[in-house]
Amino acid sequence: MVSIADFDNRIVGRIVNVACYGATGSSARLHTQAQLVALASVSRTWHELVRPHLQSILIIECQPTPEAPQPASNNRGGKRRTAWKSPVINGNSSSKKGPGTCIWRTNAELVHLLQQHTTGVSVPVSRLRLQSFDTAPDFTGFVAAMDNARLARCRLDTVTSLVVMEFIGVSTAVSAAVSAAVSTLDSSTGNGASQAAECIAQHAPNVRSMVCAPWNVSPAFRQLASPLAVAYLRQLHTLTIPLATPLLTDSQIASSLTTLHIHAHILAASGPGIVPAQQLQVLRVHDAPAFFSWEAFASAGETDMLEFASLTALGIDFASDDVVTTADFYSSINRAKSSVHVTMGRDRRRLVFPKLHSLSVSKVPFTYAEAWRMFIGAPVRRLAVAGPYAHVRYVDTRLLRTLDTFDVHTVGAEKSSHGRFTSFVKTLLGEDSNVTCAWLRHCEAFPLSVPETVRWSQLTELCLAAYVPALALLLLVGQLPSLHRLVVQRIAGDACEEVLDSKMHAPWGDIAAPAAPVSTSVRELQMHMGGGPTARIPTLQAMCYVLLCLPGVRRLAVKQVYCDYVRDFIQSSAESHPALVNIELVRHVFIAAKSPMFVLD
Repeated sequence: MVSIADFDNRIVGRIVNVACYGATGSSARLHTQAQLVALASVSRTWHELVRPHLQSILIIECQPTPEAPQPASNNRGGKRRTAWKSPVINGNSSSKKGPGTCIWRTNAELVHLLQQHTTGVSVPVSRLRLQSFDTAPDFTGFVAAMDNARLARCRLDTVTSLVVMEFIGVSTAVSAAVSAAVSTLDSSTGNGASQAAECIAQHAPNVRSMVCAPWNVSPAFRQLASPLAVAYLRQLHTLTIPLATPLLTDSQIASSLTTLHIHAHILAASGPGIVPAQQLQVLRVHDAPAFFSWEAFASAGETDMLEFASLTALGIDFASDDVVTTADFYSSINRAKSSVHVTMGRDRRRLVFPKLHSLSVSKVPFTYAEAWRMFIGAPVRRLAVAGPYAHVRYVDTRLLRTLDTFDVHTVGAEKSSHGRFTSFVKTLLGEDSNVTCAWLRHCEAFPLSVPETVRWSQLTELCLAAYVPALALLLLVGQLPSLHRLVVQRIAGDACEEVLDSKMHAPWGDIAAPAAPVSTSVRELQMHMGGGPTARIPTLQAMCYVLLCLPGVRRLAVKQVYCDYVRDFIQSSAESHPALVNIELVRHVFIAAKSPMFVLD
């Protein structure tokens, strides 16, 4: 019998890496580290492989009361082994149970033991993670809790990354409510967060990166993040945590800051020039008003032009796409007439982005009608834009000449604008373009039309998240010679289309192949159905007919509920259509069509 100690070191290394990723990953609870302790006890080799993973991260976790069960002690082979569990620390000064009561846990004791008893090269603690599961954190007794855990014994001057993880489901839809709730927190909560921030900054003074997931964390974490951001302000290179209060300081943020995600109202309240534009490489502004001001990025002498010399990725998420007053409208017209510069909002400066590669704008307001001209001279390669058709339609089509990734998503269109949206899509597809990956998405259920001539010859990947009749889809695909991957989220079967209007001799109908293939370049095809339950059979027929028109397909993904239907069609038609034999059929529950552009990195 082969002993586990005889395993090849490479195999052991892979086992340990997989286990450690699961136990120290961003969604792992603290008690999963007990699994790593068990792995480390297998042999000296396993111990040496596991130790860096245990020693490199300090976790402080907030959990609701009552206490969750911990891994129990076990007795194997006559030897008693006790699974490690972190100290249980009540985060409140009182023991009563009620709203806001939580328990703080930490692996500080384990980290300290590893630091004390490690022989050879010691692995420094590089990450500090604050996380909360199923409850909003209460920092009232945080400092006392860390004192009880003897956090001071750990050497944390090597920590450079602070991560906040929260798993209580605060969604984007309630971001405004969360922001409003910050101002209603009682003084004890604010004081507790300030004291906790002081404690963290004292023990880990060299933090360079502050990040969080998801973006809309609870008000308590925002109260904590604000004083921490001020404490680390002059040494941070990454700040992507929402703050509760402005960045009030006597000087600018250090020139080391290269990545910033921040709410527009925090920028506005922080004052002019708080974030110099020159060094920023990634910028995302959340909940921006229609007349967003860039004052926070401008130095004292920059009145005519503001240059973001190093910025490569810019994202602006507007708070609203339709709340515009008559006064705002006429004010914008007057500014446009009096200024030769193309600007945004109430700024008169000309904005320059000489290195901008990625641009994402969501909930596009009417104030962006002329602002797209600013980016014509920039080397923008990826563009994502979302909002009502009435505002999105002003995207300057000249940008298509330099783009390789394009995502356009229109929402909330009136019925009267349906034909206009079709015209907008025709205009886009009829423009000369070097786009290689594209998402064309619309939330309303009306057909997506296609121009007779499509000039997107370089397109290799296309996702259509709109109501697309089968023949219109094939007309489009037939003009895309480089297309390799096609995702259709709402394919429609129209009974009036002659090719699909056939008698039902079999469950899939008597579907004849076209005289010639529409395209042989498509290798991966993913299809959703559309048209509702009454169109199920025509739509399934449409899916099968599209498959026959694309004989180059080697991988086909459809919803699980329709998989058997499509499989039967493939098996019954394989003899007359040999290309179907080569298809790998994949069952799936949901096809993600979200553009990666909306996650700036």
